[in-house]
Amino acid sequence: MSDHAFRPLGAATPVVEATAGAAAAVVMGAASALRRKRVFHPDGVAFASSVQVTGAHHGAPLLDEAGKHDAVVRLSRGVGLPRAFPDFLGLALRITDAHGPGQHQDLLLVSAGDRPVLRHALVPVRGFEHRRFSSLLPYEVGDRRVLFGARVLGEGGPVPLQLEDLRDRAATTGLRFALELAEASGEWEPVGVVGVASPLTDADGDALRYDPAHTGGGIEPVGVVQTVRRLAYRASQTGRPTT
Repeated sequence: MSDHAFRPLGAATPVVEATAGAAAAVVMGAASALRRKRVFHPDGVAFASSVQVTGAHHGAPLLDEAGKHDAVVRLSRGVGLPRAFPDFLGLALRITDAHGPGQHQDLLLVSAGDRPVLRHALVPVRGFEHRRFSSLLPYEVGDRRVLFGARVLGEGGPVPLQLEDLRDRAATTGLRFALELAEASGEWEPVGVVGVASPLTDADGDALRYDPAHTGGGIEPVGVVQTVRRLAYRASQTGRPTT
């Protein structure tokens, strides 16, 4: 897999890696080792999926060229609270071989607000039909700085769509998400549709290792927080048991 270098955001980046990044790595690694599973988003369901890219000029071949790509989606609860309580819901998308054999594109999205300022804010919600999932942190795509987002397609049911309901929903009425991107103050632009298909086994889902550093092809994470996030993810995964 690719291990894309994050673009620094000013001269402070090396200092951040040596201080905040290192501290986050120690904390996350220890927490993961103690818990023996993911620190965040411990409970989830993974699916073999596909992404149908519509194609437009964005400055990244993956998004510019219309076509269908294999993918893996994991939908999860962020803290693992009982279903009666709102939680930070996650949508982790891996577009397989997006930038060449073994060079995947991982996008890690979480329930967030829809409007410009709130796109960067975690929002606890009750169900996966929530209007907006967001990367929260920026990427450079071509010559633009954007957030990635997703939203469920189709009508919601009479009760919130819970983690336990996802397999049945995918097998009956289907489960699809619009994949979108937006600049800081712009409208969300559609770039494709994620089709959720057959569920993976629990063991295969638990073995997935999503990483924000799995990127490339003109899609580049930027900023100091992204640097800290990368180090924290790596440490957390190191502390988890190998399956």
